[in-house]
Amino acid sequence: MAYAEPLQATQSVQNGTVSGVVTDSQGEPIIGASVIVKGTSEGVATDLDGRFTVKASAGQEITISSIGYKPVTVTVGSSPLNIVLEEDSQMLDDVVVIGYGTQRKGDVTSAVSSIKAEDFTVGAIGDASELVKGKVAGLTISKGTGDPNAESTIRLRGVISLQGGSTPLVLIDGVEGGLGTVPPENIASIDVLKDASAAAIYGTRGANGVILITTKSGSRGEANTTATYSGYVSWASLAKKHKFMTAEQVRQGLTNFSDRGYETDWLDAVSRTAFTHNHDFQISGGNSTTTYSGNVSYRNAEGVILTTFNEELKMNFDISHWFFNDMIKVHLNLVKGIHKNGA
Repeated sequence: MAYAEPLQATQSVQNGTVSGVVTDSQGEPIIGASVIVKGTSEGVATDLDGRFTVKASAGQEITISSIGYKPVTVTVGSSPLNIVLEEDSQMLDDVVVIGYGTQRKGDVTSAVSSIKAEDFTVGAIGDASELVKGKVAGLTISKGTGDPNAESTIRLRGVISLQGGSTPLVLIDGVEGGLGTVPPENIASIDVLKDASAAAIYGTRGANGVILITTKSGSRGEANTTATYSGYVSWASLAKKHKFMTAEQVRQGLTNFSDRGYETDWLDAVSRTAFTHNHDFQISGGNSTTTYSGNVSYRNAEGVILTTFNEELKMNFDISHWFFNDMIKVHLNLVKGIHKNGA
């Protein structure tokens, strides 16, 4: 447990300031730890020796925190203070999927953002990119059309080419693909590589950044087979319409077009309230040597323009088996998609 204790040689808090040193459990100073006086705007960061001095009076509480350590709050009584922070092992042991394979989050120094399934954006989702919209710094996702067949436009490192593409490299379970080729409901996590390490691993193809998608799979030792269903219904319509001249205004001679006697509202004639329904069924399981998972996803999306629609059925089956005390692993993944659209 994180704790704080005063040094043997202590002195009363004088002149409204308190000083101390912040170390880890091994006695090494923690550089850049945040020291905040609760209820005030006073705060400092520890220096290269882990030392700090902050304006505080006896009886006030100060909170000390640092990335990778559990925060601790102490009441000011004497100065200097010796603050010992305990490592947050759960945070540091999180596994991040990167180009080199997998690493502990505590060992990763490059700009990697990892988003798990429980943190995904919920609601009507068109493709995988919309799951992480607004959750990764520097990642811009936009969709400039209401066409249900259009994929989102992604910019991770800005527009870095005048003629070449600016879309990040997308890898699905290590295989290059697109954001529209995997059902959003079948995604377990999305990792985004934003800095130069992406190009160092994947070459020039990763110059625009890399998005790594990991799909759901069975767990070893899972006693029971798990089956889940999810679905949603949504609708869309034109929120704002352009103001067009009516037939009467045309007859008044306000344009150069001649009137042929029609009263049709053509915008209303070619548009509609578009409905979308999505259904997803998953099954997974495994034992000590084998894991398996299957996914069937069906989506039918209408566009607000009458002739636009998107209907697709995606099926995925994944099985893995380990031989000779995990020395050999055989992995089989089958993917099938049926797609129908109108434009």
